[in-house]
Amino acid sequence: MNLSPAGRAALLLLFVLLFSCTSMVGREPAFTASLPPETSDIQRLLAEGARRMLGRRQLVVRGRTFPYDCTGTVLAIYYYAGIDLARDFDQYSGNGVMRLYRTLEKENLLYSSPHPVTGDVIFWDNTYDRNGDGAWNDSLTHMGMVLRSSPDGSIQYVHLNYSRGIVIERMNLLEPALHRKLVRGQLRIFNSPIRMQEPGKPHPPQWLAGQLYRVLGMGYLF
Repeated sequence: MNLSPAGRAALLLLFVLLFSCTSMVGREPAFTASLPPETSDIQRLLAEGARRMLGRRQLVVRGRTFPYDCTGTVLAIYYYAGIDLARDFDQYSGNGVMRLYRTLEKENLLYSSPHPVTGDVIFWDNTYDRNGDGAWNDSLTHMGMVLRSSPDGSIQYVHLNYSRGIVIERMNLLEPALHRKLVRGQLRIFNSPIRMQEPGKPHPPQWLAGQLYRVLGMGYLF
């Protein structure tokens, strides 16, 4: 096929556009594309599982249905990676968060660090007034899973937000009381709200992910 110089240029442009569009399809979100090189295969599967849960309203993984709550979200992500975190739940009482906490505690898999790694389970206290007594005495009320963290303390995690469903949000344990600030001209969230706000009332003194953080759990070693 003989083409003029203009025709060859147009054809070349067409190929560039086609291949550019192809490379965009299925592109990994930033949190998976930038996982550190030391991330294990299990942790990469956990990040992949987390991405697949985003926005879901039903949690079914390989034929198993998980509750649509914060516990079910973490269990479903882990089950996607081949780990059944609920296998010892019948040994403990309490809510799902408490049962998983006790499970990992028994295996000596709880730890704390401002720089968690992909797959770490995050436990929070006092994210709502569970017993309705108006006091800040509600331990182990919520959990999520770390997607990635940065040297500056920025943590991305996935969890079931009580109003928006399964989403990615942020926490920074180096600046736990900071909600957001301008960074190089852009308003950046440091700690996402995690305490359920009562209608008509201002935020309580502690309401951010970094403030209500309790501990991490290495569920990928379970």
